[in-house]
Amino acid sequence: MRLLVLGFVCLFLGASASIGFADDAGPQSRAEGIYALPATPLNNAPDFETLSGNITLLVLFQPNCPWCELQFRTLEDFKQNRASWLQVAAVSRSGSLSALLRELDDYDIEFPAYQSSEELLRGLVFTPGTPCLYLIGPEGGLGQTACGRLSSDELTRFLMGTY
Repeated sequence: MRLLVLGFVCLFLGASASIGFADDAGPQSRAEGIYALPATPLNNAPDFETLSGNITLLVLFQPNCPWCELQFRTLEDFKQNRASWLQVAAVSRSGSLSALLRELDDYDIEFPAYQSSEELLRGLVFTPGTPCLYLIGPEGGLGQTACGRLSSDELTRFLMGTY
C-alpha cells in the first residue's frame, strides 16, 4: 500500500514538475494561455476555459483515425486505474461538427471533447498527425508533447517526464 501511495505521489509530482511556463525558451513560451483560446464544446463538455486550474492531458484527434480510438480507450483505462486525479480532454484536429459528434458517439468516452480553432491549434504547436498528447499546466502553459499512440506504461513515463 505504501508503495502504491509513493508511486501516486511520484506520478503527481513528476507531472507537475515537467510543465514549462513563460520563462522557458522554445515551444512552451508560444503556448501560454491555452485555456483562453477558442474551442467549441462537444459531447456536453463545459466551456474550455473551465479546465484551467488543473493539470490537463489533451489528446488531439480527428474523425476516421483508428489510432485515436485506441488512444481514447487507453486514456479512459489509465485515468480510471492509474491517475484518477488527472484531467483528460480531447481536442479535434479537423472535422465537421457532425463528423466529430458521430465519432465521439462511437468512442463513448467520459471526458470532455472540443472542436478546435485555428488559434488553439497554433497554441498547441500543431502537428499534422493524430493522436497527439499535450500536457497543459494549471495556468495554461504547454508542457510536454508526444505524437502517436501511447500505452499505459508510456503514459506514466510521459507524465513523469521520462518518456
